[in-house]
Amino acid sequence: MHSEHGFTVREGLERGYSAAELRSMAFTSPARGARITAAIGDADQALLEAVRVLAGDDQFFSHTTAARVHGMPLPVRLEREGRVHLASPTGRSRMQRPGVVGHRLKSAVEEVDGLRVESRADTFVHLAPLLSLEELVTVGDWLVSTKRHDPLTVEDLTDALRRYPGARGLHRARQAVALVRVGSESPRETLVRLLIMGALPEPTLQHEVFDATGLFVARLDASWPPLKLAVEYDGEHHNDPAQQERDRIRREKLRALGWHVIVITKDDLADGGKAILRAIVAAHQRCSSWTAA
Repeated sequence: MHSEHGFTVREGLERGYSAAELRSMAFTSPARGARITAAIGDADQALLEAVRVLAGDDQFFSHTTAARVHGMPLPVRLEREGRVHLASPTGRSRMQRPGVVGHRLKSAVEEVDGLRVESRADTFVHLAPLLSLEELVTVGDWLVSTKRHDPLTVEDLTDALRRYPGARGLHRARQAVALVRVGSESPRETLVRLLIMGALPEPTLQHEVFDATGLFVARLDASWPPLKLAVEYDGEHHNDPAQQERDRIRREKLRALGWHVIVITKDDLADGGKAILRAIVAAHQRCSSWTAA
């Protein structure tokens, strides 16, 4: 694969660089036989570029490497993995060298920023043995989110599972697809939704609330509209004073319409969400009793 940031040693010599220049501080050698411009200071990115120039035209990035290229949300332990997953078509030999995990796959291939990577749906399947169930659902929710300009569908993920009947982690992947929903718009929202689903009826995602005049008031992360009970996750951007004021006004309008809103922050999830889940369950029970009465 071509890279603007490097080349093989052989290509460098053909371009007129001397052996001494290729050994100079202008280049790094993240993988034997490759030279990457020293301007790429990030070691993981430099290794990716090195493997890129060494790869054959029919090879492609897969697994967590493909996930990072696609921008999928990965747990911290995999964000800086220190290795690259490179796949070859079935029947071809795998690349074997330090820092590279070679695979033979029949994946559909896409091009992202000039990189050949396996498709998003196939990447989802191959992440299954590497992620927990919750982490895999988080990736699935991200893939089907309508906030993306080109979201996948749950059917796309299901079709990918059918293409790999013997894949490692297939049972977990099937479990994850069954839990994927359109409407969880951040990894934390997914975590909150899964927490709730273990104890209560599944909430409605992104329910829109209007006032008596038909004016839009709010779109709720998760809610039970018949009970007028909502759960919202406030991420870091809600710490901005201007955003806090907008949140205050919005939630006052919701309360005026009879809504009870429970706000969750990352601190509420520090204990696995046990305490906040008890509060949500209690609120659900109260609202249910009021509705029944």
